[in-house]
Amino acid sequence: MRRSILLGLAILVVIPLSSAWATTDLTTLGSPNVTISPSTGPPATTITVTVSHLPDISKEVYPYPDLYIYLPFSQPFGVTVPSHCGGEDCFPIYTHGDSLNKNFGDRIITFSLFSTNNPKPIFNNGYENSVCDVVVNNVIVERYSTLCNTKEEPTGTYQIKLVWALETNLEQSYTTKAIQFTVTPGSPSPPPPVAENGNTVIKEYQSGTITGAEFVSKLRALAWNDEQIRQALAGIGKLPHQMGGSGPDNTQEILQQVIGAGQNNIEKTRSGVTENTTLQSPESTTVSTHESTAVQATPSSISPLNSTPFTPQQNNSSWNNVGIAVAVGASATVAGVVFVARMTRKSVQ
Repeated sequence: MRRSILLGLAILVVIPLSSAWATTDLTTLGSPNVTISPSTGPPATTITVTVSHLPDISKEVYPYPDLYIYLPFSQPFGVTVPSHCGGEDCFPIYTHGDSLNKNFGDRIITFSLFSTNNPKPIFNNGYENSVCDVVVNNVIVERYSTLCNTKEEPTGTYQIKLVWALETNLEQSYTTKAIQFTVTPGSPSPPPPVAENGNTVIKEYQSGTITGAEFVSKLRALAWNDEQIRQALAGIGKLPHQMGGSGPDNTQEILQQVIGAGQNNIEKTRSGVTENTTLQSPESTTVSTHESTAVQATPSSISPLNSTPFTPQQNNSSWNNVGIAVAVGASATVAGVVFVARMTRKSVQ
C-alpha cells in the first residue's frame, strides 16, 4: 500500500500539473466565417460584424476554449475593459457552454465609432445606453457612454480579430481571423445652435425677404409684444409715417393693428401736452386781452405783432413780461390819441 502511494507521488513530480491539463490545441479548433459592413467610414459610422459557421467545440476538455472578438477602437484613448486582451477590448461571443447547448447560430455584433456628432446617451432601466455600446445578438455586452459623443475616433486602419483563448488564461490565445476597418476623416462638428432673438427676422424684413405679415407672425412666435414690434419697425424706418405711405406689400395696412396701440398712446400723450399748453396763467390771459384791444383801436400801431404772432407758453415769465409791456404801450397810445382829439375840438370852438 505504501509502495503505491510513493509511486503515485513520484509520477506527479515527474509530470507537471500544467502539462497534464494543457490538452487543448487552439490551432486545431477551426475558423468561423467573418464579414464586416462597411469596411471604411468616418467617425460615428455604425459597424456590423457577422460571425457564422461556428465549429463544434463541445468535445474539448478542461480548460475549455472560448471564442473572443477584439475591438481596438477605444485603445487610442487609453480606456479598455479590464481584461487580458493586450490593451484592447475583448468579449466572448462563443463559449464551450454554447457548444454544449448546440448554440451554433450566427453572432451579429453592432456598434458605432466614437464621434462628437453622436447623440447623447439615454437612460434606460437604470443604465446609460449609447449608440457606441457593443451589442451581440441584441444584447449589450459593453457600454461606452462616457466616450461615445465626447471623443472623435482617430483616422487609420484598425484590425478586428477573432481569437481562441482558454477560459482560465486569456494569455494563451490564438488569432484565427482578422478583418480590417479604415476610419476616414469625418466632417467637423456643427456649431451649437444659436437662439433666435428676432434680429434675423428684422434683417429679413428690412431686406424685403419676408412680407410684413410674416415679420409680425415670426416675432410674435418669439413672444414679442405689439410695443416691441412697433419699436423694431421704428428702428428700421418702417413705420407708416416714416415710409410716407404703403410699401410694396401694403405694410401700412398689415402693420396698422400692431402699431395702433402704440400710436394711440402717443396721441393721448400729445393731446395731454396740448391741453396743458392752452391752460394759461392769469398773466397770460391778461396779455391776450390787451393785445385784442390794441388791435381794435389802432391796427397800424401794432402791425408788427400781427406779422409775427406770439403764442404764450406756460412757465415762461420773461415772455409774459414782454407781452405786458407791449400791451401797456398800446393802451397809452390809444389814450394819447383821444386826448389830442379833445384838445383840437376845444381850439376849434
